Amino acid sequence: MRQIDRQRDRSVQTDGSAVALFNLFVQITREQLHIVIVMSPIGNNFRNRIRKFPALVNCCTIDWLQPWPEDALLAVATRFLGQIELTENETVAGINMCQFFHVSTEKLSKEFLIRLDRQVYVTPTSYLEMINTFKDLLAKKREEILNAKTRYERGLGQLDETQKQVVVMQETLKSLQPALISATQDVEKMLLEVDKEREEVAEFEKVVKQDEAAAEVSVANSNF
Repeated sequence: MRQIDRQRDRSVQTDGSAVALFNLFVQITREQLHIVIVMSPIGNNFRNRIRKFPALVNCCTIDWLQPWPEDALLAVATRFLGQIELTENETVAGINMCQFFHVSTEKLSKEFLIRLDRQVYVTPTSYLEMINTFKDLLAKKREEILNAKTRYERGLGQLDETQKQVVVMQETLKSLQPALISATQDVEKMLLEVDKEREEVAEFEKVVKQDEAAAEVSVANSNF
């Protein structure tokens, strides 16, 4: 600081004391130090900060950020969308889409101000948020499609496995068909024999009943 003081004109040099040098340091700091505060005008936060800290308006130089030109919009969209896995045509379409949405929103905000006297700010931050929203939505939809594809492929695999099992069962039934026919014929023969035996048993029961009735008559006559 002493060296800086000696480099100044003699008329503005100090006496070299600590207090004078400190005042010189404060003066140079005030002249050289610049603090930049960047805030978005969107929402209530900006108004609340101005209300709480009036010096932001009274003691600061307000420099409203100008809207980005179309070349800057293209450059920013190209950089961010270039990080996504897209085809060349899809990338170009996405970049043009982002630029078109932002520029058209700026035009609509001006028309909104003229018609309803209400200011709607369309800032570069809004543009970046729109690009990030597009990236997030694209990733979400891709995940949903991949999950649906996985479920579809799993279902096809289960259907294919079921079809193979059905073919095996059909071949098994085909090989067992002669045995089933033979077993059916044997069952039919057994049913015929059972029916024949049932008829014979019925005839035998009829004879037994006749003999029983005759015996009862004979016993009754002998009692008389």
